[in-house]
Amino acid sequence: AGPRVRFKFDMLDDLVTPKVTPIKDPASMGGASAKRKRSLEAGGDENLPPEVVALQPLAVIDHSAKVADSFFKSLDGETGGSVRVGPDDLQRLLMRVGEFTTKAGGSAANTARGLAHGFDVRTALLGAVGQDEWGKLFVSSMKRSGVDTSLLEVKGEKSYTGRCVCLVDKTGQRTMRPSLEDAIRLQPDEVTADQLRGVKWVVINGYSYYGPGLMEATVAAATAAGCKVAMHLASFEIVRKFREPMSRLLASGAIHAVFANEDEARELVGGGDASSESIETDTKIEAALAKLAEWCDIAVVTLGDKGCVAMRGTERVEQKAFKGFAVEDTTGAGDLFSAGFMYGLLRNASLQRCCELGCLSGAAVVQSMGAEISEEGWTWVHAHMHEGRAQALVRGSAAAVQRELLACYELIESIGRGVVYYGSARLKADNPHFVKSRELGKMVSELLGTPTWTGGGPGMMEAASLGAMDAGKAVAGIRIEREAGTKVRSAAMSYLKPEHTVFCKFLSPRKVALVDAGVRKKAEDRTAYVFLPGGLGTMDELFELFTLYQLHKLGTDHPVPVIIVNYDGFYDCLLNFVETMQGHGTVGAGEYDQMVVKNTNEEVVEYLREYYRI
Repeated sequence: AGPRVRFKFDMLDDLVTPKVTPIKDPASMGGASAKRKRSLEAGGDENLPPEVVALQPLAVIDHSAKVADSFFKSLDGETGGSVRVGPDDLQRLLMRVGEFTTKAGGSAANTARGLAHGFDVRTALLGAVGQDEWGKLFVSSMKRSGVDTSLLEVKGEKSYTGRCVCLVDKTGQRTMRPSLEDAIRLQPDEVTADQLRGVKWVVINGYSYYGPGLMEATVAAATAAGCKVAMHLASFEIVRKFREPMSRLLASGAIHAVFANEDEARELVGGGDASSESIETDTKIEAALAKLAEWCDIAVVTLGDKGCVAMRGTERVEQKAFKGFAVEDTTGAGDLFSAGFMYGLLRNASLQRCCELGCLSGAAVVQSMGAEISEEGWTWVHAHMHEGRAQALVRGSAAAVQRELLACYELIESIGRGVVYYGSARLKADNPHFVKSRELGKMVSELLGTPTWTGGGPGMMEAASLGAMDAGKAVAGIRIEREAGTKVRSAAMSYLKPEHTVFCKFLSPRKVALVDAGVRKKAEDRTAYVFLPGGLGTMDELFELFTLYQLHKLGTDHPVPVIIVNYDGFYDCLLNFVETMQGHGTVGAGEYDQMVVKNTNEEVVEYLREYYRI
């Protein structure tokens, strides 16, 4: 592992603490209607093997409850730990706590759910589940999160699924009381190398030691299949109980990455005080980190609200925890830390970036009850994943693009979706195409009665908008600072009302918003995309729409007509080009079915009348 490097944990104080806004703060979400947008490298393909398989020997359902400090006085065992109880004891505990939440749980399941649902990583669970109602809840929850459950074996006609009471104190610390002794579990002879072929990482945890031989069988199968293995030490009680076989496995070289929290780290090196708060002077954590790094390629020790430290060979990094929010429940914090860290490993991120992603995911899950990050939480995670990094882009701030897009969506929701017109900004009011386009705008508005949308500029956009205004119908525009071949107009010079206009500095939000303005959300919606004579920008929008149709990203639920208005043969050359592409086989038959060509205003109106059966 190379030379030992002395590590002082008080060096964390020299790092900048990442400040973030809480998940529940609407300002951090970009509004309630903001859609989660992620720029992840991995795509899903059901024909590919999982990238990660997590070992969940038995399915577990978590019951989480907030309790007063006095509640713990009547419990055996140490606060913050995990002590097994029987089914009757579990029921009595639930009766005492009052209100509680119920979710699919288990360390491996929490990590798998985070990888699959939050990071789009192909992830599967390997384990066993009962046929009772709790088992059905567990499987449906995993499937809903995108986890592959094909390696979960359903056993027994009247089998029992494990359950666990998670007692959460006022600081968010959780104390576990699992009831697993009668639960259906995976057996060592049920794990094979064939199940793991093509998998990159197999995730195991110390809880598997409760199944004799299962840990060793899984590691052997992973090694035979050529997989890397990541191991969680699980809890300080597990380390205390199974220190000898655990140390032997870690020292064997079969474990490539290991995760431990501060209490587990102390316990690993012998007799550490699991309730100690003096991390900065705790040499046992330092010794444990060095020992783990000696045994494994990557060693990580999480430090709760202080962050984490990690080593890979002689490389050592520190990451402070994210701050700026209230901690609700720490259940699953370590599991979701592992999900973020593993995502970084899978995408070849630096060790520092892996630690950052782990801390970010852990910070998201502690802001709500239970070991599952909410949809709002994942939006929060991905917003902060890229925060600060986009500042290096020459074109400017991603945050500015987001603000512009949200302003566009707000206007669309206010005005309503309708007919979107595209066309040249260069043609003047005395041009025959301008006159015809104004007449068309009026005729279509009178027929459909829906709002008219354009880029808010001059030329064909102005003509269609003025026609809709002639008909007394609503018009709105998504304006860019400068149209091709024109000078910038002030808002005072615009034909649009200020409250019906959004100005965009960036072209991308404008393009996305104009497409959205023509989407049919319901069968009764009457929208269309109409292409008047135009130049390069108009061609860009036209082919983008066709590409969206080709990829089934538009019109899958309710198709929208795309009409090319071929005044005086303006688009004849384009139509010849489309035929040339079809003749050469670069586009397929049927990919332009939504495109219709009409030569006159009357033909356009008649087509829309028939399309919407008016």
